[in-house]
Amino acid sequence: MSEAEVAAHAFVKPLLVRFKHCDPAGIVFYPRYFEMINDLVEDWCAEGLNLSFGEMHLRNAMGVPTANIECRFSAPSFLGETLLRSLEVTRLGRSSMTLRIRFAGANDETRLQATLVLVWVAKGEGGRPTPIAVPPAQREAIVRFAAPDSVIEGVS
Repeated sequence: MSEAEVAAHAFVKPLLVRFKHCDPAGIVFYPRYFEMINDLVEDWCAEGLNLSFGEMHLRNAMGVPTANIECRFSAPSFLGETLLRSLEVTRLGRSSMTLRIRFAGANDETRLQATLVLVWVAKGEGGRPTPIAVPPAQREAIVRFAAPDSVIEGVS
């Protein structure tokens, strides 16, 4: 999918590959990609869903932990490059959502594709996380980032 097609409905954010992301050869060290993915999710919550992780976790005692993640690394990324990261929703259920993540380099070359399942939780008995329904304001915002092939429960 081209950058223009994704930009129509996805949350898109560039990222400069820094020294801290790389191994001694100047190639992104693969565990750093997972940090970059989490940073993208955190930015999406704050900017796209209007609920920062600080507000979500500290004030509202909620969270969106990752229940599943699958990742495919297609090509290496190098120090000094700018990656275009995109996030789109492919499924929205009562308490969980599936996100499709793509990192692209120059010429829209795919570097990474990932699928994440996040679950909305709140502190339950004894402080243990318990699944909750996606809050209405965030549910409404999430739908704006739905991919054309997405499944949104509760929407006809």
